[in-house]
Amino acid sequence: MKIVVIGAGFTGMQLARELVAEKNDVVLIERDPEKVRHASDQLDCTVLEADGSNLESLEDAGLSSADALVTLTEDDELNMITCSLVDAVYPHIAKIARVRNYAYYLAADAARRRTKSARPDARPLYGIDTMLNPDVEAASAIVSAIEHGAVGNVIELGGGFGIAMLSVGVGSPLVGLTLREIASLEGWRYLVAFIDNGTDIALPNGDTKIMCGDSIGIVTPKSSIPDLLAFTKTPSGEFKRVVLFGADRVGTLLLATREARRAASPWRKLLGLVPKVPEREIVVVDMDASRCREIVERFPGVRALCGDVTDESLLAEEDLFASDLLVASSGNYELNLVTAAYMKSRGVKKVVALTANSSYGEIARKLGVDVAVPMRGSVVDAIMGHLRGRHVTSVHSVCNRRFEIVEGEIPPESKATCQSLRELSERNPGGPLVLLHRPPDEDVWCVPRGSTVLGTGSRVVLITRSGDVKSVARFFGRE
Repeated sequence: MKIVVIGAGFTGMQLARELVAEKNDVVLIERDPEKVRHASDQLDCTVLEADGSNLESLEDAGLSSADALVTLTEDDELNMITCSLVDAVYPHIAKIARVRNYAYYLAADAARRRTKSARPDARPLYGIDTMLNPDVEAASAIVSAIEHGAVGNVIELGGGFGIAMLSVGVGSPLVGLTLREIASLEGWRYLVAFIDNGTDIALPNGDTKIMCGDSIGIVTPKSSIPDLLAFTKTPSGEFKRVVLFGADRVGTLLLATREARRAASPWRKLLGLVPKVPEREIVVVDMDASRCREIVERFPGVRALCGDVTDESLLAEEDLFASDLLVASSGNYELNLVTAAYMKSRGVKKVVALTANSSYGEIARKLGVDVAVPMRGSVVDAIMGHLRGRHVTSVHSVCNRRFEIVEGEIPPESKATCQSLRELSERNPGGPLVLLHRPPDEDVWCVPRGSTVLGTGSRVVLITRSGDVKSVARFFGRE
């Protein structure tokens, strides 16, 4: 594919790097000369110093032969206008825009839904095929982690399944056993997708041994995560008192999501609620007095404290160290990590931190942070999912972006049909591992066996090394 990316900030650089690794033809456009020099030194692709909103400049960069345009500048209006301009001349090019302003995102999404309902064949609003908001992507990931007890990052998959990333604790019956031996344990019905022992990250086989402290990704029905915790000895519990550090964009989105789901069972579980039991306490801590006032007015029952989360006297006076859950979701990513680690050391049961990118994941783990959600990584994953073709529905990076979880549908042109998974593995050793399978015209997902044969229309979830687009293409093809 040929992809034009506008904006060489952190997200633009990360996206271009991953696209290049997959052997795509990438053109990165940036107007800042310093960023252009940095990108040229770091990336093996065409980097141009130009105005990405100028159609003539884009055409000089080869836009007419591009498959997709991704706008990632710091200016929301510029990202939207550029897509609209390109759509007027090149409607066949897929256009993806990052829009940080949540009001823009909501208005555009509402207008898109109305237009699509009235005229299914209408061009997308502003010519944008996919509009992404970083705060929405991050908040969604945090909500998913919290709904599953903040025991680790949880990637939600089809059919009620997920991949839970858990640490193996002291006393776990898994310690010292190979995966082949673990399979015979009473009650064990899970598939281990990957293992990170701190020095090496690998896709396991039957002889792989689990050790205390390993971080493992386990494919499981989401409803079975509480049972799984007994095997890994990962502590869990009800969240009767929740502290939210940061009442800015992501924090407010989390509260809004909670408000919308108050009657839904996952959030009742999150807040420690059962029938006929009053709602538990939610405390928001933020330095901005106006934001605190807005929180109190908008979310009845939520208490807001205007103050510094690093103020020991404030934390002690409000007894915040006795909280069950801390979510550090402010715009200061480094402070989020420090706050989460400190609060965990002082007795808070579970802590979640919003970080800048996935490279902080290992640091967070060593600091004792239960869940680290990368803001920029969430956006890159969402973009990559949309650029893999219509047969791929989602892409999730794991293990500091060393591996990818890919979900999609097997098309007629797939080279993976009419062969057993064992045969596919023998012909492509070290290739993708199929984690879940749903046969054509069926609703039930299952963990496949070596004898499982994929057919056209089958839906699969697989794990593969990042950048191994050739192996993935055997399953899903490439437009």
